[in-house]
Amino acid sequence: MVKHTKWKFMLVLTISLLLVSGCSSKYSKYTYKNYKELKKPGKETQLESMVVLKRDATNRIGDFEIIKNHLVLIDTQADEVIKIFDLKTHELLKSFAKVGQGPSEFIQASQIIPSKRDKSVFWVFDLSTNQLKKHNIDAVLANNFKPENIIHLKEENGFAVHFIILPDEKILALGFYVNGRIDIFNFDGDIIRTIGKIPVKLRQKQFSTQHSHGFDGTFIYEDNSKEIFVAPMLGSVVEVYNLNGELLSTYHGPDTFFPQYDIVSAGEYFTMTYNKKSRFGYLDICYCAKTDKLFLLYSGKFFKEGRSSWSGTTVYVLNNAGTIIKQLTLDTAVCQMNISDDGSILYGLTEENEIVSFEYNTKHGHGV
Repeated sequence: MVKHTKWKFMLVLTISLLLVSGCSSKYSKYTYKNYKELKKPGKETQLESMVVLKRDATNRIGDFEIIKNHLVLIDTQADEVIKIFDLKTHELLKSFAKVGQGPSEFIQASQIIPSKRDKSVFWVFDLSTNQLKKHNIDAVLANNFKPENIIHLKEENGFAVHFIILPDEKILALGFYVNGRIDIFNFDGDIIRTIGKIPVKLRQKQFSTQHSHGFDGTFIYEDNSKEIFVAPMLGSVVEVYNLNGELLSTYHGPDTFFPQYDIVSAGEYFTMTYNKKSRFGYLDICYCAKTDKLFLLYSGKFFKEGRSSWSGTTVYVLNNAGTIIKQLTLDTAVCQMNISDDGSILYGLTEENEIVSFEYNTKHGHGV
């Protein structure tokens, strides 16, 4: 009896060691902590798409947002790059912002950023000039295209790419940095502090910007908890930070994998590039303040599978406890998404340059 018990103990111990060693080797190259596994819900909710904006309505959509029942987008190949459409009629209402360096012009408009303080306000970031320009949609529709404010970001840490404008007039910027994950600016464009850490163990410090690029993704700010959620594009991982930069949690799964990429030479410099193990996880992340729900657009495909890797048909819906409460399955693959204020409609950008919507009935338990 003693021998039998000892044998069972040794078997359990061996299995436990194998599991621990497997997990530790899987996570060993990363500096994440406080892991929380995301698990699939019991069933899926199928959603059918409706076309909001046909592919020939624009040249090439670079980014879009829903601002006060209007679709505001960047048409990267148009003479006037900012366009505003009516969400109900799909009619083009206004176009403005020619290519240039004037107050109402952009060299490389890259993101539309909604204001959390005023639903009528949106900002546009110019990647080439490192400027944020503030516009009021009511003023634009009345043919006033002059920005209400222009902020020039004094970036010394790398390249800011994605932005969130907080109600207290602070700017969160996720980008490719020498140090940290997120820069926080004031409205004078000065860096207040940098928070978060590049999640990979750096063997050579001079390549930190390239490794930061390997963890590029999108992020949101959750108003109720005052937490930042970062979704690196090359992994099924979500990093949860507070405004002090503490990594509160690392969500992973349901199919867990981490960013895989190479650092290669490019002439005199080095750059991050994809490899055969590069796999796309969460392509986009959205937050609905009214329902306090988080939405994750999932791909799961490898880079070698081509352009389809950059889009997905699965959206996981998380509650404020970090639990997947619903899996939405879209009938049309999208590469970017937005959510309506009441959380009942998803809007997506397809690889074919269409804006589509997915509506579900929250009154009968199908919504979120």
